Amino acid sequence: MRKEAGIYQHFAPEERAFVEKMVDLCQRVEESYSYHLTAFLNPREEEILHSIASFYQLNAFSSRTVFASEFVRMIIAPDYYILQQADFEIVVLEISYPVKFHTLSHSQILGTLIHQLGIKREWIGDIFLVDTRWFVILDQKFADLSQGTITKISRVPVQWKECPLAAVPLVEEAEGKTIQVLLSSLRLDKIVAVAFKLSRANAGRLVESGHVKLDYREVTQTGKTVEMGQLVSVRGFGRVRLKELLGISKQGKFKVELDIIKK
Repeated sequence: MRKEAGIYQHFAPEERAFVEKMVDLCQRVEESYSYHLTAFLNPREEEILHSIASFYQLNAFSSRTVFASEFVRMIIAPDYYILQQADFEIVVLEISYPVKFHTLSHSQILGTLIHQLGIKREWIGDIFLVDTRWFVILDQKFADLSQGTITKISRVPVQWKECPLAAVPLVEEAEGKTIQVLLSSLRLDKIVAVAFKLSRANAGRLVESGHVKLDYREVTQTGKTVEMGQLVSVRGFGRVRLKELLGISKQGKFKVELDIIKK
């Protein structure tokens, strides 16, 4: 039996394709004895890759160690490798535009990058706003293309400027709170309804229409069970994480602590 046969039981079925891809990556690093750089990964994918790299006794380095961001690139390497910051191949671009007369949104910036550059989402990291300044973390091979190609975002004239990582202002933490609630079930639509004070029907429609992600993956099944520690993202509302199961009430309801981050 191949040694990786037991890996898959530790991950959800919907994560299988990504797990297989990362197993293949680790095998290539093991066989070639050379390091490999990933595209941008979300926090759940980062966690999965750390686990698989550990299984293969390989080193796993995250760009989070050099720049705090939500989406990261990872380097999987044999034991001889010494980390170099430049090996992450990331750049931060600031978008300059007439802020007194126009506004930009995350979706406008992301959509423009994907469609005008013809690239996949995985080559773009965080897009974040600090005061009125928008910044984009990008694979460095697309930096010059972005600056030379994109002159407008949603009819707003823009210019691009590369920023040293040390000069990029820190992102303020989103407003959040922790609450304790009683839930009759841990269904996805129930979690969304309670966290954002929606009716069960409206929450269900958000799920079914593709506006809800569970651990960064779109889920359209309203009855999907949410596990402790999982992150639910609802477009236009914010995020909620099931932090801890505190017990079961006398009526048989789940007493749950939720971390809620609103947009």
